[in-house]
Amino acid sequence: MKNIEIRWMAAAGAVCFAMTAQSFAADAGAANGGVVAKAGSLEVQRGEVESMLKTLPPQTRAEIKANPGAAERLVRSQLADKALLQEAMGKKWDQRPEVKAQIEAATREIVFRNYLASVTAVPADYPSDKELQAVYDQTKSQMVKPALYRVAQIFIPGPANNANAVTQARKQAADVAKQAQAPKADFAGLMSKYSKDPSAANGGDTGLIPLGQLLPEMRPVVAKLKQGEVSAPVQSAQGFHILKLVAMTPQSTPTLAEVRDSLRNAMRQKRQQEAAAAYLRGLLDKQTVTVDGPALNAAVNSAVR
Repeated sequence: MKNIEIRWMAAAGAVCFAMTAQSFAADAGAANGGVVAKAGSLEVQRGEVESMLKTLPPQTRAEIKANPGAAERLVRSQLADKALLQEAMGKKWDQRPEVKAQIEAATREIVFRNYLASVTAVPADYPSDKELQAVYDQTKSQMVKPALYRVAQIFIPGPANNANAVTQARKQAADVAKQAQAPKADFAGLMSKYSKDPSAANGGDTGLIPLGQLLPEMRPVVAKLKQGEVSAPVQSAQGFHILKLVAMTPQSTPTLAEVRDSLRNAMRQKRQQEAAAAYLRGLLDKQTVTVDGPALNAAVNSAVR
């Protein structure tokens, strides 16, 4: 739960410190649903807790719901944030020149982004099904899902920097591989008996993964195996690996249904970015723009030394 508290405190602290004394009081008064926690004159309203929780990822919210103690610690963190803000405001910290500059910069950025988003908003019905289909058809060749392999291994350790260990491991690996390649061999049993891979005791394997997630020495070997086939020992810097291809799914192209949401979001984001760029260019096109080259160079040379 420590990570949850850190995420809460970081978010709450950033919000609280940027608030003025007036907006802080207004937020507390506007919240409804009753007081959840208090410390002296400070209060945390139910509405504030709900608003904060909504900013957290679903998994984090579920963790908090399952742990009342964590929820209480988070509320205490919010009270601490308010106490710190109250102390800072009492010392007129928000009037310090460097703090005022940061508040003004943050305000400008928020206004800029919010207003630009409002004047370049993408229509709710974009893209249409026809537009989605067209972009999918144009880009589906770039959406290829790689082949996936499920590999089990028997690992015989033999570090490359230990010649004696390598010799012994190579001999044992050859013997075990011969057993594993025999008809009706019990690979899981051999894995349990000989493998020093931590997952061997549980009959573990890699799960379905692309070749790129295997050791470089394994990739060409696994790529040539047929399902159910066992390889000869493969040497790596750590030792010898006897590999069995448990399952494999070939390379494929996702359907439009599989990528509809992500493709739609990408198209909307691209449309909004293009609209924003065009809007900003249009603002300058309406007036004459002059740039004082020497003054600009002087500023650059002064700032970049």
